[in-house]
Amino acid sequence: MKTLITDVDLLAAALTQARVTVYEKDGHIADYGGVIEKYTPESVKISGTYFMREVYVFKTENARKKPE
Repeated sequence: MKTLITDVDLLAAALTQARVTVYEKDGHIADYGGVIEKYTPESVKISGTYFMREVYVFKTENARKKPE
């Protein structure tokens, strides 16, 4: 899993429509999430719900597959 920290991380996830899971800082899943609809320096909007960036951690599966 890739942790989305920077604006560039969030932008890349939004543009590729990657499914994002929202975690609490202690590692528990807060929301199974979905696609990023919008983000600001303070929050991330996923499936109609706003999550504060300083409260939650955002992760996505690494969509790239290594060539065999």
